Amino acid sequence: MAGYGSSSPKPGEIPNAGEGVRSAASFVKDGNYFTELTTKDLAWTIADSASTETQTFYCITDKGHFGHVQLIHSNLGIWGTAPSVQMSARFNGDGVNRLFSTNLTSFTQPADKLSVTTNLMSITLSPDGNSYTVEVRNLPELFIRLTVERTTRGYKIGEGKSIFGDGYVSHKFWPGCKVTGQMIVDGLAHDMAGEGTFVHAIQGMRPHLVASKWSYVDFSGKSESNHSSKLSLVQFTTPEYYGNVTVTQGSVVFDGELVGVAVDNKTEFVTTVFDEETGYNPPTEVNYVWHGKTIEGGKPFRAVLNVKPQGLVQKVDLLAEIPWALRKIVSTFVAKPIIYQWYDEATAVVTIDDKENRVLGHVYHEATFVM
Repeated sequence: MAGYGSSSPKPGEIPNAGEGVRSAASFVKDGNYFTELTTKDLAWTIADSASTETQTFYCITDKGHFGHVQLIHSNLGIWGTAPSVQMSARFNGDGVNRLFSTNLTSFTQPADKLSVTTNLMSITLSPDGNSYTVEVRNLPELFIRLTVERTTRGYKIGEGKSIFGDGYVSHKFWPGCKVTGQMIVDGLAHDMAGEGTFVHAIQGMRPHLVASKWSYVDFSGKSESNHSSKLSLVQFTTPEYYGNVTVTQGSVVFDGELVGVAVDNKTEFVTTVFDEETGYNPPTEVNYVWHGKTIEGGKPFRAVLNVKPQGLVQKVDLLAEIPWALRKIVSTFVAKPIIYQWYDEATAVVTIDDKENRVLGHVYHEATFVM
């Protein structure tokens, strides 16, 4: 969820910045950007150096509600400063819109680092590596128990890393999942049965050096002829000292199959409005575009998701949500990083080998701005 940037870093803060950024896609030689995930790819790295690592589970329910739960492990890479661990979760639906964020303790893992246990939260990978059980407990206002089962192949782009000098950013995805379970908010149980997306992300560097802006998109819907589609997208633009490079990766799942992985994508703000509260210009209409070739057969595909954001879930002040020690470092570089989070009804046009499908559904999408 977090992306930060600065146009005037302190000297020595940017290792090998002059080398620019090499995206994960740039390392692919044969034009096939899809690499299937193995169980080993799901292990936490828990680096000793500066690193922020997250596992996030998103769900759009059969009832049209939305929820997510995330575990964040942050290491400042400063001697004498212990890593911090946080949980964040959201439920939006049934007239409820709640965001939870709390610090965690007692972070432990088995030897394979495929699962995590803390004082309030656990993430457990099944023995076959095909599903997670996610639990949040002992919070008076929130209880979560979800099973997130992979229904498509998981993927990464090439080897999964975009290289920033001595640092890197990595994203790994389960783009299609079946979710079952509940989120109990303020004593009221909400059925979370629906479609899910799982993202394991690593920023192997201090987070304020990675990006000046981010986009995240998670769409799920069906056509009138009952064809289902899921679209996901992560996109970020590096700060000026890394060349203002846009790195993008996304996927198209159609009728339960991972059709294609795309690196030629676009987030286009068609119209914007000035927000006096933040000083940013969030979109009032946005096009998200995926473009590539299918994994099987190399057929062209294109997806266009047009959204007029109306369902503002929250404007998140990132400096208020991250750990104190990290906040002190980031605030030196960043005035007010804000994430706009929306949950909207939307229509996607998914075209595979000249066969067009108009898909109606719901989309959770984010735009992160950095002053």
